Amino acid sequence: MRNFILLSIILAGSYWGYQKWNASETLPNEDNSVKTVVSGEDASPLVEAQMVQQPPNIVPLQEQPSTSLSSRDKEILILRSELANVEPDSDLFSNLSLELSKLLLNSERPESIGEARGILRTLSQGDPAQPNRDLANELLLQESSGADQLTIAQSIFEKGAQTPGFGFAAEILSENLNQDTSAGAFQSWDLLSKAYVAAPDLETKTPIRIKLWNLVNTWIFSSKSFPEVCKTVTVVSGDSLSVIAQRHKSSVDAIKLLNGLRNDVIHPQQRLKILSGKVHVEVDKSDFRLDLFIDGRWLMGFPVGHGRSDKVTPALDYVVGVMQKKPMWQPRDGRAPIAHGVEGNPLGERWIGFKDGETFGLGIHGTEDPDSIGSMCSEGCVRLRNEDVITLYPWIRSGTPVSIRE
Repeated sequence: MRNFILLSIILAGSYWGYQKWNASETLPNEDNSVKTVVSGEDASPLVEAQMVQQPPNIVPLQEQPSTSLSSRDKEILILRSELANVEPDSDLFSNLSLELSKLLLNSERPESIGEARGILRTLSQGDPAQPNRDLANELLLQESSGADQLTIAQSIFEKGAQTPGFGFAAEILSENLNQDTSAGAFQSWDLLSKAYVAAPDLETKTPIRIKLWNLVNTWIFSSKSFPEVCKTVTVVSGDSLSVIAQRHKSSVDAIKLLNGLRNDVIHPQQRLKILSGKVHVEVDKSDFRLDLFIDGRWLMGFPVGHGRSDKVTPALDYVVGVMQKKPMWQPRDGRAPIAHGVEGNPLGERWIGFKDGETFGLGIHGTEDPDSIGSMCSEGCVRLRNEDVITLYPWIRSGTPVSIRE
C-alpha cells in the first residue's frame, strides 16, 4: 500500500511538471495564435516556428506567469505581432520597426543585431520625407564601422546641425583627417568644434573637449605655423605690441602668450604669430562650464561657479564692458571699496565686467576660493579659478558677447 501511494505521488508530480513545461514552450500572439519557442541555452527564444491556433482558454501574454523569456524578448514578440497587422508603407509600421530595431540591438545576440541593422538600412533608404529615416541613420552610424560608417557620417553631416547624429558624425569625420598637416588640423578643429556644440550633455562633451585641447595646444599655442588660422607678421621699426595688437584686432597679452614673450620688448625683423577673429563666450550654468570660441571654433574652456539660490545668475546675453587686472571690489551695499588682495575682495586676479543693462555689477572674475568652483556660490557673477581667468583674459575685449544659458 505504501509503495502504491508513493508511485501515485511520483506520477502526479511528473504530470504536473509536463504541463508546466508545455505551457512555457508556447506564447500567444495578439491574433489568437501561438508561436513555438525553442528551448535550451543555445537556442534563441525568437526563432520563427509554425503558427497554431490558440485554444480559447489560453491566458493573454500580458497575463502569463513568468517564463524563461526576458521582458525585452516579450516586447520583441509583441512588436512582431503588431507589425504583422500594419500596412508596410504607414508611419506606424516605420515607428514600430524603429522600436523593434532598438530592442534587437540591445539583445546582444549576434543574429538579432544583424536583423536590426537590416531593418535600419531599409528605413534609411526609404522615402526622404519619412520622419524615421534620419533616426535610423543615427543608429546605423553608431553600429557601423570603417568605410560604411564614414559614408553614413558624411551623409548626416551634409544635412546640417539639426539632423540626429550630427555631432557624432562630425567627430567621426574629424578622426579620418590627417592632423599632422595644418590643413587637416584646421578641418578637424572645425569639425570637433561643431561636434562639441552639438553634444547634448557634459558626459558627451568631455572627450571631445580633450581632443580639442590637444589640437589647440599642438597647433595654436605652439611655435608651429598654422597659416589657415594664424597670421605671421614681421615687426618693423616703430612698432610696439600695442600698435600691432590694434592693427590686427588682437590684444597685447594674446600676442605675448602665443609667442612666449616675457615682456613687451620687440625688435625689427622679429616674426610674431597672431591669432585674431570674432570671439564669443558661452556659459552653461547646468554644466558649470565656460567656453570661449573664436570664429565659431572652440579655443578654451574652464569649470565655473555661479550665483547661489538667492543671488541667481540671470541667463541672458551680455556684452563685456570694463576689464581690469588686480581689480578693486565695490560692494553693492554701499560699503567702501576693497582693494585687490585685501580680505573681503572676492574678485581674484581679473575682472571682466558686463555693460550695464537689465542687470548691474555682474561679470566674470577670479576667486581666492578655488573649492567653490563647480557650485552655486557667488552673488550672481561667474567665477573661475585665478589661473583660468588669467588664461581667459587675453582673448576678451570690450564688446565681446557673452551668452549665459540655463
